Parts: sequence; C-alpha cells; structure tokens
Amino acid sequence: MPQQNAWMVRAGNENELPEQFEELGVVAIGWNAMGDVSGLQRRAEFKERYKEVYPDNSKHRRAVNAGQVYRFVREIQEGDYVLTYIKSSRELLIGRITGAYAHKPDALDGTYDQIRPVEWEGRVSRDAFSTVARNSMGSTLTVFSLTDYVDEIERLLRGEPAQEETDNDELDEAPPLFEEVKAQSDERIADLIHALDPYDFQDLVAGVLRAMGFEAVSTPPGPDRGVDIVAHPDAFGFEQPRIKAQVKHKKSTSGGPEMRSFIGTLRSGEKGVFVSTGGFTRDAKLEAEHAHQPVTLLDRDDFIQLMLQHYEHLESEFKAQIPLQRVWVPAV
Repeated sequence: MPQQNAWMVRAGNENELPEQFEELGVVAIGWNAMGDVSGLQRRAEFKERYKEVYPDNSKHRRAVNAGQVYRFVREIQEGDYVLTYIKSSRELLIGRITGAYAHKPDALDGTYDQIRPVEWEGRVSRDAFSTVARNSMGSTLTVFSLTDYVDEIERLLRGEPAQEETDNDELDEAPPLFEEVKAQSDERIADLIHALDPYDFQDLVAGVLRAMGFEAVSTPPGPDRGVDIVAHPDAFGFEQPRIKAQVKHKKSTSGGPEMRSFIGTLRSGEKGVFVSTGGFTRDAKLEAEHAHQPVTLLDRDDFIQLMLQHYEHLESEFKAQIPLQRVWVPAV
C-alpha cells in the first residue's frame, strides 16, 4: 500500500484566500508568469522555466520557488491530504486532493492560476495539533510536506486528541533563515497571545499603552459600558489626547454594531482605539472610517507589532506573560 502523504498549501501571500479555497473546492498557488506547466515533468524543467520568466531572482530563490511549483504539480498526488491555514480563526482546513493539476487563470480573479481540486473534510484548531506539528506549520514556504503528521491529522479529523511526537531532521529547500525564524516566531508569539484570557489580554493592552508613555487604566471585570481602557498623557487626565479603548479577545470578527456602540462613547476631543484579535468586518471598518472622532483599529497582528515596538518598556508582569528575547539572525 503506498504511503499516505500530507501537504500544506498556503492560502495566498497574506492568507487572503481560505474562504475561496473552501467555497471553490481547490487549493492554488501563484507564480503566474510560468503559465501552464502541465507539460513539464522533471524538476530541472521547472527551474529552467522559472529562470526564463523570473530572470532577476537569485539562484537560491529560483531553486526554492521552482521546487514548490514542481511539488504542487508533480509530487502531490490524488488522495493526498492537503491543509491550508485560516489565520482569522486559527484553524486548519483539511481535505484530500481529488484530481490533477490544472492551469485556470480565471479561477481566483487571475491572482493564483495554478490549481488542484480538493474535497474538504473538516476544520481543526491549530491548538489541537502537537507542538512539533505546529512548529512545522510555521514554515514560510507556500507548499511543503506534512507527511510526518498524517497519523495526527487523521486522529484529529476523527475527533481524537493529538499525541506529542518527536521531530525529525529532514531538510528541504528552505527560504533564508531570517524569514524562517521570523515566521515561526510570529506564530509562537500569537500562540502566547491566544492563550491569555480576555481580562489578562485587556491588561496587556493597557500595559502597552503605558509602555508608550500614557497613563492607562484598565476597567475591572464586569460591565464596561463600551470602554475597557482609558488613557491620557498625564497622571491627572488633564492633557490631550484622551484615549478610550475597547478590547475584544476572541476568534470571531468584531462587527458594525460593536463598533457603533464603541464610537458612541467618544466625546469631543477623545480618540478611540479598538483592539480585536479576531479582526474586523467590512462594516466595522466603514463605521470607524466615518466616526465623528478618530478611531484606530488593531487586529491581532497589528497589536503584536505595536507590542514588539515597545516591549523593552513593558512592565515585568507582562514580560513574564509574553517572555521574549532579542536575537540577531543572519538575513541571508
């Protein structure tokens, strides 16, 4: 019986495509300039085509990217498991490849032309996977193997818990070390943020505001009347700007009604900050754009970047919750 394989296929450069992947029953990659590559067989042929259409890329990048297209077209087989990450909900969409490669320039608005059909079988929380599997999923590659975790994938699809497994040392074509380390670091910091309960996260947001030089007070648990944090430049609250913050620590997006309720708390001269780890709906963003007072929106990634900018000035209790260490990594 042939070995069962599993693959990760990223849902776009900015994780913008998981819903379309699920709706259309496909996975897709770009490198559209390569055109229809169904006639190419050997890895060397893919590298040569890549070199022709992307002549300015380095030899290393040619090897990495052409290798991913080759893998997507030739190594992934019908019946293989395929996973794609849904960043907003921290879930892995899991399915099986149901057919051969096809070149379809119009399938996803001309952005990702290389297509494989998929029958999706379910969603599994990223947190349900073992630590080793999660670490492997942090690769910056668009297409890479997860075959070492087939048993774990099947258990999770059946609703059974994962088992911690040992990692292997198998090497693959890899992007520069800096990109690899940064991608995995970003995901692990996101894991630490995700593990905080809502009130601890709210206090962390207030701590970041204090690290930025504001006096910031977090409201205690209970009804907050639409405001979780009040911040201002001076200890007495006399100076401007006066900032009100609403904090939503959840998987789902924050919508228009929540945004309208928050905007209603803002008085003349006050500024608003709305932090939502699940992101925002289009309606919420439109409400913020048309608010009578300025409102800044921060999703999970925006907040993490803000926290990293001011991490050195965070109070020790928050550094203990999100322990980070600065390291220097070669960029090439």
